[in-house]
Amino acid sequence: MLRLRSLHADDRGTVSILTVFTLLMFTMLLMMVFNVAKQHDDKVRMQNAADMATLSGGVVLARGMNAIAFSNHLEADVFAVTAFLREARDRNAAGYVPELLSAWVTAGGKFNGASFSKFQGLDQAIAAKAPLEQEFVTAWSEMAATASQAMLPVFEHILGTPGSAGQQTRDHLIPEFQRTVVSLVPSLAQDMTLEIALRHGLRQQHLDSLNTNMLRQPNYQAGVRGPQIGVLWRTSVEPVAYAGETDPLSRTLPVVDPEPYQPDYSAVGNGLAYLQEARNRREAYAKLYLRQWVADTDVTRGLGFAEEEAAMSGFARLFHSAACGQLMQLLDSEYSTTNVPFILRDFQTGPTQTTLHDDYSYVGVAYRRHVDTNAPRMFSNPLSRAADAQTYAAITLFIPRSRYLYINGSWVYTYLDQSGNTQQVPFADNWPVEWNTFSQNWSCKLIPATTTSLADILAANAGGPMQGLRTPPLSSALIEEVQALNTH
Repeated sequence: MLRLRSLHADDRGTVSILTVFTLLMFTMLLMMVFNVAKQHDDKVRMQNAADMATLSGGVVLARGMNAIAFSNHLEADVFAVTAFLREARDRNAAGYVPELLSAWVTAGGKFNGASFSKFQGLDQAIAAKAPLEQEFVTAWSEMAATASQAMLPVFEHILGTPGSAGQQTRDHLIPEFQRTVVSLVPSLAQDMTLEIALRHGLRQQHLDSLNTNMLRQPNYQAGVRGPQIGVLWRTSVEPVAYAGETDPLSRTLPVVDPEPYQPDYSAVGNGLAYLQEARNRREAYAKLYLRQWVADTDVTRGLGFAEEEAAMSGFARLFHSAACGQLMQLLDSEYSTTNVPFILRDFQTGPTQTTLHDDYSYVGVAYRRHVDTNAPRMFSNPLSRAADAQTYAAITLFIPRSRYLYINGSWVYTYLDQSGNTQQVPFADNWPVEWNTFSQNWSCKLIPATTTSLADILAANAGGPMQGLRTPPLSSALIEEVQALNTH
C-alpha cells in the first residue's frame, strides 16, 4: 500500500516517455520537411525541363522559318543569275556597242580644231578610246559567254522544267526543298522537345551510359518514376506534327505554297491573291539581285567598274537592260506560276492579336509520375491520386525590332546635315523588321502562358510517348482558375 501510494510521486522514467514522443514528433516534422523540399525541388527541375524543352522546340521552328526565308531569297537570286548568264550567252547588249562607239567617234570629230582649250584634242582622245572600249566589251563578253556555257545549265537545272497551264512539274528543286522543310521541321521540333525533356529527367550516370536510341525505348525506366516526357502543343490543342502538315490552314509553320499545281492553292480559298503576292515579291527581289550582280566591281563577275572605265559604250547599262528582259521572260512566261516563294498565311506586314495567338504561339508541357514521398504511411501526395505531375511553358515566334548598338563608346553617331546642323542618329542593326517569309531574322522567346486554351492543353493526352500518363481533369476550367493553381 505504501508503494502504491508513492507511485504518483515517483517521476523516474518520465524523461524517457517524453523523449519517445518528442523523437516521434521531430521525425514526423523532419519527414514533412524532407517531403516539402523534395516536392519543391522536383517541381523546379520539371519547370526547368519544360522551359528548356519548349524553348528548344521553338528554336527549331524559328530555324524552319529562316530556312523558308533563305530559300525564298535563293530562289530570287537563282532567277537573277540565270537571267545574267542568259544575256552573257546571247550577247544582245554587245551588239549595240559598235554603233554607239561609232556615234561617239563621229561626235568627237566635231571638236576638231575647237577654240575652247578644254575641247582641244577631245576628238583624238575619243577616237583613241573607242577601240579600247570595244576591245574590252569583246573580251568581257567572251569571258562571260564561256562562264555561261559552264554554269547556265546548273542554274536552269535548279529552276527545273518551265511550267505551263495544266502541267504539274516536280523537278523544281527549291520549292521541293521548301515543301520538305514545311513537313519535316515540325517533327524535328517535337522530337527536340521530347529529347530535352527526357534528358532533363535523367541522372548524370544515366546520361553517361545511354544513347539517344536507348532513351527512346518505351520500356525504358529511369528509376521507378519512368522517363520524363515533353510534348509541344499548338494553341488549337493539337500536338505539333502529330496530325500531319498538309493543310495550309492548320500546319505548324504558318506559310502557304501559292503554286497553282499544289494543294495549298485551292485549300486557302484565295490562292490567286497569294500567287500574286508571291510573284510581286519574287520580281522585286530578283531585280534587286540582278542589279547587284551587274554592279559588282569585280571584273570577273560584274560590270560596276565599266560605268567609269567604259562609259562611252554604255555597256553596263545596256547589259543590265538586256538582262532585265531575260529576267522578265523567266518570271512572266517560263515560270509565271511555278518557282514562286512561300508566303505567310494571310501575308500581312505585322501580326494581329488573333494570328499571334493562333499561328505563332506554342505551349510545351513536361509530364512525369509524381516523385515518391518519404514515410508514405505517414504522408501522401493527394495530387498523385488523380493525375501525374505536369509543368508547362509557352513560346512565341517573332521578328525582333531593330536593336541599338554601342559603337565607339556611344549609342549614337553625329553628322552635319545639308544645312550645317548637327544631327544624331542611334546606332541600330539593319535587320528587316517586317513579318514576312523573306526575313531571315525569325526568333523565339519564352512568354507567359496565357492562352485561353491552356486548360484544354493540360487536360489532353497526346498519346505516343505519353501513353499511360494521367492528365488532370481541367478541360472545363477557365484560364483564371489555372493561373490561380499555378504561379507560372
